Amino acid sequence: MLSRFTLATLMATIMLTGCARLAAVTGTSHDSTATADASAAQPATGAPIDNNDSPSPFETGPTVINVSHLVTRTDDGSSVYVTVDGQDAGLLKKGEKREIRVAPGKHQIGGYVQTLFGFGKVTIASVDVTTEPNSPKNVVYSVTRQKPAFSETDATPPNNS
Repeated sequence: MLSRFTLATLMATIMLTGCARLAAVTGTSHDSTATADASAAQPATGAPIDNNDSPSPFETGPTVINVSHLVTRTDDGSSVYVTVDGQDAGLLKKGEKREIRVAPGKHQIGGYVQTLFGFGKVTIASVDVTTEPNSPKNVVYSVTRQKPAFSETDATPPNNS
């Protein structure tokens, strides 16, 4: 009986700690002055949020990179945060395609996946892509033999979600 009570107390503490951390990061509080002071003092460290209201630096540009998430048998279906030259370019869900517009030249397309409870991230190695104004580049994220990777391809793969 004592061991069940200890386990229940431990789980409740962990769950409430997670809620407190989320409230501190998102700034959800009833006191607006406390929220403003807290957000100015601490930058948000949570995962990037795919928000349609905020402009992305990868929506305009003369060259196009098509990034797609190819679903394979070894893929666990995790969403991937795509990065271009180290900056977040957006969320790529299972079977989804995304068009990224950048300046002409050499770029590194990579990404990361959030861990199970969002306490960390697993970085996926990037691939170097050289873009030109008249020829779009295609990059595919896939998991083969339990190894996630980005790779440049000649054509856009079929939608297999």
